[in-house]
Amino acid sequence: MLVFGILLIALAAISFIAMGIYKGTIEGPFNAAFVTPQSEFTSDITLPCPPDALPMQPDEVAVRVLNGTDIQGLAGNTLTDLVGRGFVGLGATNWSRDYAGTARIMFSEEGLHKAYTVALHFPEAELVLDDRKNATVDVVLGKAFTNLVSPLDPRLDPDNPLAAEGACLPVSQIEPEPAPRIYPVDPLASPTPEPAPSVSPSGE
Repeated sequence: MLVFGILLIALAAISFIAMGIYKGTIEGPFNAAFVTPQSEFTSDITLPCPPDALPMQPDEVAVRVLNGTDIQGLAGNTLTDLVGRGFVGLGATNWSRDYAGTARIMFSEEGLHKAYTVALHFPEAELVLDDRKNATVDVVLGKAFTNLVSPLDPRLDPDNPLAAEGACLPVSQIEPEPAPRIYPVDPLASPTPEPAPSVSPSGE
């Protein structure tokens, strides 16, 4: 009988504690939220969120323009306009296929801030993260492209923080696409410091 009495008391105590946790009057032993591990996270969203920052100065951004249409000179003329606005030009060429949109802006995680800065100059832009190994930005012009936005457009106000045009995720949660087989060298990259010469101990 003693054993059964102890068991009944223990069950009553457990029930009391469980009810308190359920009602919130007693703090449970597990305070950590249950979250999906990042490695298991999946989403249809492909737009990386912009940094919490203002646009960069154009002369801090290196851009190549590619023509995704059959309009001759479109990439070269647009690059000239971007250089006229202060961007560093990396050349103009044809893209390997047609593009139906307005502007497809391709960049690496390192070039995220720069890509959002470039996107402000286009009336519409599709931002695409790829796995290139530098901070250069490629802009593919499509059949819907006509002109850059006016230099007087309020979007180009340098005091306006960068913002996404749609649903976005942190860049670390976006799977990058393959970069173009050939992409420009970044002329704005900081040179890699050379290792300091080793000093041999005296007498060697």
